Amino acid sequence: MLRSFVVGGLRDFVVGGLRRNIRGGLRVATWLAAALVIVLAGAEVLLAQEWPAYPGPFTRGPGFYLAFYKIFLLLFVFWVWVKSADWVSRDTLEMGDAIGMPYQVWNPILVCSFLLVFMTLGLGTPIFAAGFALVCLAYLVPFVIYVVMRNGKVTQDKKVFTPAHIKNWFANLGKRGPRREMDVKHGWQMGPPVELSAVGPLQMENQSATIDARQSPGFVPIKYLLADAIAQRAEKIMLDYTAEGVAVRYEIDGIWHPANPKVHERDPLNRELGDLMLAVVKRMCHLNMTDRRSRQEGKYKVDFGGNKYDATLLSQGTQTGERAILTFKQITKHVPTLQDLGMRDKLREQVQELIGPGAKGIVIYSALPGDGLTSTWIASLRGTDRLMRDFMSVEAVNKREPDVENVDVTKFDPAQKETPEQKLPACILRQPEVMCLPEVTTGAALNVVSNWIVDEDKLCLVSVRAKEAPEALLRLLALGPGDKFPQLVKAVINQRLVRKLCEICREAIQPDPALLQRLGIPPGRVQVLYREKQPLPPDAPRKRGEPLICPNCNGLGYRGRTAIYEVMVLDDKLRMALAGQPKLDTLKQLSRAAGNRSLQEEGILLVALGTTSLTELQRVLKQ
Repeated sequence: MLRSFVVGGLRDFVVGGLRRNIRGGLRVATWLAAALVIVLAGAEVLLAQEWPAYPGPFTRGPGFYLAFYKIFLLLFVFWVWVKSADWVSRDTLEMGDAIGMPYQVWNPILVCSFLLVFMTLGLGTPIFAAGFALVCLAYLVPFVIYVVMRNGKVTQDKKVFTPAHIKNWFANLGKRGPRREMDVKHGWQMGPPVELSAVGPLQMENQSATIDARQSPGFVPIKYLLADAIAQRAEKIMLDYTAEGVAVRYEIDGIWHPANPKVHERDPLNRELGDLMLAVVKRMCHLNMTDRRSRQEGKYKVDFGGNKYDATLLSQGTQTGERAILTFKQITKHVPTLQDLGMRDKLREQVQELIGPGAKGIVIYSALPGDGLTSTWIASLRGTDRLMRDFMSVEAVNKREPDVENVDVTKFDPAQKETPEQKLPACILRQPEVMCLPEVTTGAALNVVSNWIVDEDKLCLVSVRAKEAPEALLRLLALGPGDKFPQLVKAVINQRLVRKLCEICREAIQPDPALLQRLGIPPGRVQVLYREKQPLPPDAPRKRGEPLICPNCNGLGYRGRTAIYEVMVLDDKLRMALAGQPKLDTLKQLSRAAGNRSLQEEGILLVALGTTSLTELQRVLKQ
């Protein structure tokens, strides 16, 4: 019976450990150890009469008795080991894989090392003090090693046996129900409530990067910088490093402004602190923190004020040091429409006819970099009947557009010398009704879709970078799209982004009649124009209660941006000009003759409505 008990207990212990839960096996092992200790103590009782007396504080004489203090000490250490091994088992199951300390490694170490010493040296050493010391070492050494290694790989709030952890344990000692967690604020939690998250394919590497970044002295300062930039509606942060210091600028509504953010409670932003801040962001992006010359780019995430942001870092060495640009875009479920982007009703109706059901030919979208081409492209696709027609898009893997429902995407990799024209034949075999070519770069691709449109009477949407519609046509013609391309182009949709005047602090001015005439505004149509708020002279009286800086725009005079759209619909004369060797001025004249409004005319309409100012329109059109 004793043999079956021992064998069964060992079997449960081993099976329990293999099943990632050694608690049941440890309980059986506890009873087994107690039985073995008592058996050995009984053997000592049987032989006690023949053993000689020992000198010392604990003398041994003839008699039948048990050394209860020895039994208690051994069972106490064994009980502590059971509790510790059970905790290690549960801890490794919870986070072992994430920190590189899996249960398959540490469960056998904690269990086997102690049991081996306990069953052999602990119970077999003639001198109890020596055997007991070996048992304690067999328990403490692997357990302490595990705790030290574990604490070095987790955040401060998850460390164990720290003063805060021990204080929290005593606070919950003897309490029933849910345990009360101590409100301990660690160093990385100081400053504004900004959360940074590493982005990568491996969760273990992301957690390691986050832990390393939080331990840096630059973690809290970068939180201050991000919070200040987001609060001021910045879309980008530029850090220019020189030997003397760091210059900071914010891009707000497309314009760079110098900034002087507070990044520390006491110290101003200097080169040393700026280096620490940049190293934190590079670590979050899994980049080389020591490389200050090469071009590096990475991604991370920011959570602030209840909003989440997709953030990127781009760094590049310069002659004076290094330049880093931090970009962040708010993650939102709202998808803007063409109306939200600023396209007026008549132009939206034109676009719907150009790309709607039954539309054929080639429609071109164009804009300068940073002028919202992607937003218009996505809004146009979402505004079509994608449920009734099959849409396909051929895109480069390094310039992917945001996904749109019911638009199948075929990717090509320019790094592998792949081209869109190589992917187009397979896409055409699937018989789509609309083909999309964002950021087209080869004339061969345009030639393939031109032949497809002629044969199948289909629609193709193309995008290209250009500052105005006639220039977009010339850029595509320069690619050599083939003879059929000029006859298939239906229209060009071009846009620019312009800042909107702050509706709180904008100032009304009386326009000069000569100015209205130059703008093409009929007399009496507009009574006032608007401009951004002008700074008052130092000695000028201020209205009572008027704030020194407008809280709506933070003193910039503008808040938000809208788009100026020009829709250039091609007629036969424009197509004939494209078939020859057209010039930019010729295309502009023919477009005006066809009744198309230019970017300037569309912008003047926004000036007349008070949406933007004349100076802002002039700035945008001069780009």
